[in-house]
Amino acid sequence: MALRRRGFDQKEIHPFVKITYYTLLIFGVYVAFNVIGIPLTGLLAAAGIVGIILGFGLQSITANMISGILLMGEGTVRIGDVIELDGTIGEVYDTGMRSTTIRTRDNVFIIVPNQELFTKSFTNYSYVEEKVRMDVTVGVAYGSDVEKVTRILYEVAEEIEGVLETPEPTVRFREFGGSSLEFVIKCWVRGPFERRTVRSQMNYLIDERFREEDITIPFPQRSVWFKNDLRTQEYSEANET
Repeated sequence: MALRRRGFDQKEIHPFVKITYYTLLIFGVYVAFNVIGIPLTGLLAAAGIVGIILGFGLQSITANMISGILLMGEGTVRIGDVIELDGTIGEVYDTGMRSTTIRTRDNVFIIVPNQELFTKSFTNYSYVEEKVRMDVTVGVAYGSDVEKVTRILYEVAEEIEGVLETPEPTVRFREFGGSSLEFVIKCWVRGPFERRTVRSQMNYLIDERFREEDITIPFPQRSVWFKNDLRTQEYSEANET
């Protein structure tokens, strides 16, 4: 295709092709009616009356079509973009006049009416660039060597292949938690689909390194205390029965 040879990618070409297709389709119908000899004036008048009658029942379809044209014209959603809508992350598989098809990480295809994308807020991870930042949080027991913990977490972030070198990963001592000292690794990965894999690899490696360095990952513990008089009363009642 001429546009591809000029340096345009598939994301930029697809909206142009779609809009051109529908424009030529409408123009072709107009020319066909003229060739056949059907007067378009009366036909358009009749279509206008029918459109008014059916318009109340076709408002949703009309809204989706207009939304589709605006989305393709603005380039807000393009084929190949990774978006998150209502908690679901997927890749835009196809865009049309009425709906947009999204393929999730489980290879499930979701058909979303264009009006939903036009009126709702959604996240487009590929709008400018695909890399995203992620946080991996871990707690260590009180009394741990915080300098050693920081060093280990930096080494873990540098060892994971999916973590980008630029921007460099950072480690933060977040807070004194209820039962642990909270640390967080902040790093960048290639795209949103990489986050689950990278997080799992980090968790495995953190657990391994902490075991080697004798650093404890605590878990919440609760102690229940009974008053002496309450326990004595319950014991006496049990003996009497």
